[in-house]
Amino acid sequence: MIALVHGPDTALARSAVEKLAFEHDPAGTDTTSLDGRTVTIGNVVAAAASVGFFGGCRVVIVTDLMARASKTATEADDRELAKKTKSAATGLDFAALFRSVPPQNLLILVDAALTAIPAAVKRAAPADAQIVAAQPPRGSALVNLVIAIAKEAGGEIESPAARLLLETLYPQSWSSRPTNPRYDRPPDTERLRHEIEKLVLYAHPRPVNSEQVRELISGTPDDRVFRFIDAAASRHLRVAAIELEKLLDSGEEPARLIAQLHQQIELAMVAVAATRQDPVEVGRALGLSNPNRMLGVAQSSRQQTVATARAAIEDAVATDRKLKLGRLRWPVDALYLLATAETMGDGTD
Repeated sequence: MIALVHGPDTALARSAVEKLAFEHDPAGTDTTSLDGRTVTIGNVVAAAASVGFFGGCRVVIVTDLMARASKTATEADDRELAKKTKSAATGLDFAALFRSVPPQNLLILVDAALTAIPAAVKRAAPADAQIVAAQPPRGSALVNLVIAIAKEAGGEIESPAARLLLETLYPQSWSSRPTNPRYDRPPDTERLRHEIEKLVLYAHPRPVNSEQVRELISGTPDDRVFRFIDAAASRHLRVAAIELEKLLDSGEEPARLIAQLHQQIELAMVAVAATRQDPVEVGRALGLSNPNRMLGVAQSSRQQTVATARAAIEDAVATDRKLKLGRLRWPVDALYLLATAETMGDGTD
């Protein structure tokens, strides 16, 4: 049996893998885990084809192997060439791997960073392969999940408080998925669990209420930071100026905002140069702690060219130089200059 598990939710993907493994090997004595980033197909074949103790089911779990197939496809510039490129050419012969799995064994390929199964893997998979999408629920289903997690943590959370928690942490994505999945920023159930456990402990023995969510969850300032960064990167001066004023009035450090804007400018340059590649894969290649961040970067920089992205980097370097040489006295001056340079680059707004 073949099971293919993909993200975007890490916790849900991990839970799905654990459930599959437990169903086929409750004791865990015949379960083997391999790192797909370094393992060879031959090693996986040898593990998947081996017989379990007393002829029982062997479970083999391979993490991050499918991403290597995705990278092979996205690195090909020409679409026809990409179609002709076979995984076997790079040592990733998934068809041979899947053929080697005996009916009584279970091979699980899991990659929580992928939002879909790569085409090369899907084509090679048998018709009865099980595909598991670790998609977090949205809307009322997500509210119910928050309430259920609170009960698991030994407490309760009021329904209005659950909604406020989601609106605070994921204001643009908790209620529904966007029409374009490339720009989806799905709720992170693992982060939700941590925040809910913190709230339950704080409110014990009473249910968590909205006031406690406001006291403990600091999602709004971060949301304003992202709105400012996105507005500046998208060259909307009015929105950027309004959000910047709000941030400064709330006590946000200008130096921190400069650092985040610098990082956005750097990542935008990469996104513009890699328009044909999956943004999440680009984020993984860059070693970002949250590869999904490149989805937002790609969206905000979709109208930029290599020339404008390079000019933005030059503006950032020039502003940083002026600040360090004392030509700009305060970090807030450098922040205003940099934000203005970013938003006025194409004359909009």
